[in-house]
Amino acid sequence: MADQESRSSIAKAAVSKDRPAKPYEVRAARPAGLLLRVQPSGSRTFYVQLGRAQRVRVGPAGVYTLKQAVERAHAILKDPGAATGPRQGSTLVEYVDNHYSDHALAKLKNGEKSVARVKSIWKALLGKRMTAITAAEVDKLRTKRLLAGITPATVNRDIAALSGVFAHWCKNIKSATNPLTELEALDVADDERIRYLAPDESMRLRAALKARDDQARSGRTNANKWRATRAYALLPELGAYSDHITPMVVLSMNTGLRQGELFSLAWSSVDMQLKTITVLASHSKGNNTRHIPLNTEALAVLQAIRSEGADGLVFKSPVTGGEFDNVKRAWAEVTKAAKVPDVRWHDLRHNFASQLVMHGAPIFTVQKLLGHSNPRMTQRYARLAPEQLADAVALLGIA
Repeated sequence: MADQESRSSIAKAAVSKDRPAKPYEVRAARPAGLLLRVQPSGSRTFYVQLGRAQRVRVGPAGVYTLKQAVERAHAILKDPGAATGPRQGSTLVEYVDNHYSDHALAKLKNGEKSVARVKSIWKALLGKRMTAITAAEVDKLRTKRLLAGITPATVNRDIAALSGVFAHWCKNIKSATNPLTELEALDVADDERIRYLAPDESMRLRAALKARDDQARSGRTNANKWRATRAYALLPELGAYSDHITPMVVLSMNTGLRQGELFSLAWSSVDMQLKTITVLASHSKGNNTRHIPLNTEALAVLQAIRSEGADGLVFKSPVTGGEFDNVKRAWAEVTKAAKVPDVRWHDLRHNFASQLVMHGAPIFTVQKLLGHSNPRMTQRYARLAPEQLADAVALLGIA
């Protein structure tokens, strides 16, 4: 009866959707050592306790049923040595959970996302042995995703994430091979739209930002008048900007920073004397450090928002005190007010590059400022300066 109650308890916990305030564990009576750990995030993971200080991760509930977790636990308890090291017969999910995840989290900049991508995109392969997964099978699944409307660029990234697991496996299992080396990357058309701001659109965007700040400032003034008549403590006066949105937008327009680079920007990477921003490789999509000069407007924005002894992030979320994860709502409100609802935040980066090219900046210079490792990415802006191309061709007619 106690065994049945234990199994019932761990089974219920495995499918429950609760998010506890603190982590907790539910243990099974049989096999001894099998347990389920539940995190405040709601994630649930099966483990096998081998000793007082040693555990082997079985895998997440949902990927593993309780029956599968019990079977895996029996195998681990029978041969702990094989369970703790990479095995030739490992399934994809076993290898990812027990070996690749730690490597990815420690060594890859986007390790957590890479692991999540493998588990979500290649779900059909998770229960298969690594040795049984073939290029033909992966190609079939790849084709299925393309037919579902997924872009070739995205599918290439899906393949790269899975190939990373196999590459790590090959390092640990000398006789192993990576079946994905047989797959060629899909051709990706360089047809990303280049949306930049026309002069009147830029004026409207800036006017909308100013109106937003002015409205917030007026609201704060009225609120303090109301509070003063009631002898309430006054709210602090707003500074040059009502919040983070205007300085973020203006800085993006003048530096070409990606949104993620902007969110992770720290004061330690801003040099007011040399008038530069350093984008660290660890925060850059291209994994390269680059230095961006600050023009007059960008420098003025940073000077206006920097307080005495400021450190840490330049832009801190008022909710978490850490990095922003998005500014979608505020951005939608601003672009609607400016009557440019089709402008994405990433288009501010396009605008930065486009304006540079149209003002005569060499493509190589723009490439360095944007942090493109491949010049083909920057070359798309060349069409915005047709007179430069025409002048170059005209040289052929000079005797």
